[in-house]
Amino acid sequence: MIDTKFRVDESKCVGCGLCQLACPSMLIEMNEHRKPSLKPVKSMDWYGCWGCQHCLTVCPNGAISVLGKKPEDSLPLPSDAIATDLERLVCSRRSCRHYKDENVDPKLLNELLAAVEATPTGGNKQKMEFTVIDDRAELDKLRKMICEGVEDLKKQGIYPYSWDAESYGIMEDRGPQAMNGDIYFCSASHVIIPHMPKKFGSAAVEVGITLAYFELLCESKGLGCVYLGFPMNVMKLLPDVWAKLGIPEDHFVATAMGFGYPKFDYARGAQKSGKQAIHRLKF
Repeated sequence: MIDTKFRVDESKCVGCGLCQLACPSMLIEMNEHRKPSLKPVKSMDWYGCWGCQHCLTVCPNGAISVLGKKPEDSLPLPSDAIATDLERLVCSRRSCRHYKDENVDPKLLNELLAAVEATPTGGNKQKMEFTVIDDRAELDKLRKMICEGVEDLKKQGIYPYSWDAESYGIMEDRGPQAMNGDIYFCSASHVIIPHMPKKFGSAAVEVGITLAYFELLCESKGLGCVYLGFPMNVMKLLPDVWAKLGIPEDHFVATAMGFGYPKFDYARGAQKSGKQAIHRLKF
């Protein structure tokens, strides 16, 4: 059996039973005194304890500790003001294709990577891995390898998925201005690629959610972001270059994300209200 270090401070517990209701594995039971205890745990996965910490986070009085985590060390819930700022952040974010020629502060980058670990995962699997290029000089090396490889591909009439000679030419013509001289990474200082084992059915969804969370985290810190599906499709045609990423063959990869300090800021958000198609179902 596994010791999850489930502990209850009975002086704080009021027997509300919220921990029992919140446990997705139905591992918590209430005794005759309305105090919670944990059933034997055989594994830390879908079939046992998810490691989700719902019991710790739902307790209104902070009576429960689990997995060595104490309630007093958890982050407080956001205020209404923060919720309003988040809505503004979502509605005003822009894809950034012009970046300053400098690395993001390592401390800030580490804070972002630590925060994105809290991104939701199916069944709380927590199997996400990250391939990160955290030095602009290293990204320059990758860019050079791609450019050299693409020249050979073009001579053979080979282009990435959904592209042809004409569309590729348009991209190259727009590159100097629209992408700050870099059609592959939009002059971003860094790149992050989340990936996880394909054997998990939720891999595609989890990778997508992780990218979205990372983008908003970057935006909240004043960094710009851009989704980079194009260079990923190009690198898949360059096996030697793709291999240098070191991503396991059995891992699902959706796209990469470039990020860094933006060269300029946007003064306001775009106006899209009312244009989306919403289908409200009734049965």
